[in-house]
Amino acid sequence: MLRLEELSVEQKLGRVLCMRVMENAENVEFTLEMIRRQAVGCVQVTVNEKAPEMIARLRAEADYPLLIFNDMERGYAPSGLPLVPFVSLSACDSEEYARAFAAAVASYAKEAGFSGCWGPVLDILHRDAPCTVARCAGDTPERVLRLTREINRVFASYGFLGTGKHYPGGQDMPLDTHMVEGVSSFSKEDLLNGSLPPYLALMKEDLLPCIMTGHTVFPKIDPDYPASLSKKVISIIREAGFDGLAFTDSLAMMGILQKYGEENAMALALEAGNDIILPNYRTPMKKAYEMMLNAYRNGQISDARLDEAVRHVMEAEERSLRAIPTPVPVPENIETVLSQIACDSVTALTEEGLSPSLDPKKERLFVVMTPADYKEGEIAAEISEKTWYSPNRIIEEIRGNFPQAEILTAPEFPSAVQNERVLNTATRHSEVVYITYCDTAPYLGTDGLTRRTESVIRALAMSGKLAAVVHLGNPLALKPLGDLPRRIFGYAAPDAGPHAIRVLAGKAKAKGSLPFSKLL
Repeated sequence: MLRLEELSVEQKLGRVLCMRVMENAENVEFTLEMIRRQAVGCVQVTVNEKAPEMIARLRAEADYPLLIFNDMERGYAPSGLPLVPFVSLSACDSEEYARAFAAAVASYAKEAGFSGCWGPVLDILHRDAPCTVARCAGDTPERVLRLTREINRVFASYGFLGTGKHYPGGQDMPLDTHMVEGVSSFSKEDLLNGSLPPYLALMKEDLLPCIMTGHTVFPKIDPDYPASLSKKVISIIREAGFDGLAFTDSLAMMGILQKYGEENAMALALEAGNDIILPNYRTPMKKAYEMMLNAYRNGQISDARLDEAVRHVMEAEERSLRAIPTPVPVPENIETVLSQIACDSVTALTEEGLSPSLDPKKERLFVVMTPADYKEGEIAAEISEKTWYSPNRIIEEIRGNFPQAEILTAPEFPSAVQNERVLNTATRHSEVVYITYCDTAPYLGTDGLTRRTESVIRALAMSGKLAAVVHLGNPLALKPLGDLPRRIFGYAAPDAGPHAIRVLAGKAKAKGSLPFSKLL
């Protein structure tokens, strides 16, 4: 294995670039060629059943400890174990669950050949934000740290490199940085006091080997560049003592591409203090590498900064080889444990004096929101369980627990006729329960309900007939509706919806605590 001073500029530039999209044969062959030259620092390998085979192929060509990373925020999917939204884990507020979750991720991923993952998320939620809420642990530094400290301790016990993201946190605009730059009004002092305490605490405990910088602009610190391209922002944690590995968030995101362009952004990111660049995955990796070469030749990348970045990469490589101490064991009943998180995270908020449950023998109307591709009139038909939200499972649970219920389905994008049907049917009932959900995904632009659905629910509330809303997904999606008699929250896991219905029927308890109680 070559030492830093033995690497050529061409090798160093490859070491600070993450090779991506390993499903593309051209990218794979270029990556293998670069590995043979010791000119790759990190490869993003897709987390699927083929990952061990791909990783073995890559490592067979490497005579140095190549870093292999990817996102695993909800778990290690090929294990077949239940996936766990981070917000669900937080709602349980259980260190035992956090350790079990982390042990499952690290043990399976390490066995497959991964060096680490991009997570856990250290963002502190300051307001509702698209593509963010389901991935956050809370709205206070204390809650975020309590969960992520346990996760990173377990990761460390496996020699598995966790990555705190998305440094420095603190976005207070409802924007998805996959689509456009985020903007924050926070000052340096605000960050140090509000968003950075989890980073600083983990760093002091040697539990922060890596960070990932986000694409949010902090005009009070640097009006010109987002954090991922800003030396002023990245230097805050460097000056606090962080000497670990810094990844950029993906430079494929529109928060970067729309304004800075690829080659320029890669050079700016490296010079700002990042060590590994996640280039635009739409661009062939050979071309991305050529852009790095060109930026260096044009004087956009300094030798001093390049050497510092490669040093951080090589130190992370060495850290990934450390003798593994006694790993935190994966519980023998791990599948049961992870499944239980979806149920134990269900949270109930009620008006004073009200129980979360309703009389299961009373007649009432249940309205169940359906996805856009759900076909009306096929209530008994199977809907793919690949998605976490299944109206059929919820309808079956309603029928089993509320035998006198009338059940309607209503699409997430209802027409005037469909809205009228819901409201007209409600005239025959004294109580209505509405089941809603929302997805979290990049480029959706919102994790909320449609204005049409909000209008129907608000109309039912104003009529005095709305007994409860059972909401699955981002809990802040209900914020525009104001106070409601009963709000039962489940999160993006298949078992959450049916369990929430059991809570409503009084057959189960809502054990969860809302991670964002200040914001709702």
